[in-house]
Amino acid sequence: MKYLRKRAYRLVQDSNLFAKLVLQWSANNTRDFPWRKTLNPYHIFIAEVLLRRTQAERVVESYLQLIKRYPTPDSLSRADVCKLRKFFQPLGLVRRADLLTEACKRIVYEYGGQIPNNIDAVSTLPGMGIYSSRAVICLAFGEPVPMIDESSGRLLRRVFNLDPKGPAYSDRELLRIAETIIPAEHAREFNLGLLDVAFAYCHHSLPDCLHCPIGKICSHYCNRY
Repeated sequence: MKYLRKRAYRLVQDSNLFAKLVLQWSANNTRDFPWRKTLNPYHIFIAEVLLRRTQAERVVESYLQLIKRYPTPDSLSRADVCKLRKFFQPLGLVRRADLLTEACKRIVYEYGGQIPNNIDAVSTLPGMGIYSSRAVICLAFGEPVPMIDESSGRLLRRVFNLDPKGPAYSDRELLRIAETIIPAEHAREFNLGLLDVAFAYCHHSLPDCLHCPIGKICSHYCNRY
């Protein structure tokens, strides 16, 4: 076990192989969602509020309709909350209406109608959590901060042979490792690629190790095969 962990660390630290493998795979294999095609901080913020604990496919149409009806934080801050609740009701996401309007009011009055490019400020906005605030800062502003959800956390734990220490998004050891391997100039592409590699291959029960592009440096793969 110790040998495998040292081997994985050496490969990553000496050659940045982990990041290279993720970026190479993601160049042609990442999932296609509309919020991934924009650098608009407001649009990305909307997407991250909608995506919390919700499958991405479920909110695509809602996202597109929202940014069309309410193109700025100011317009959403003045939205009729009752109508917005009805809009979200079919998805079972009624609470998102209140979170979005409350957040946009703060964005307008405290930040001049612009999404703040500071992770501490973003994390205090209604609807934001640890992961989602990191996602906004990375995807909208290009900051090299890790975006670790349960799937990508599972992948990192398997690659580096780590024991779970609470939720992945707040696991300090995971975040420390991610911070050391994230390429500063390609943080956005790397974080999205890592999420998609994990989604495609690193399943909870039956991981597809044989086809995973990270397999060559994965402790779980080496132990299994």
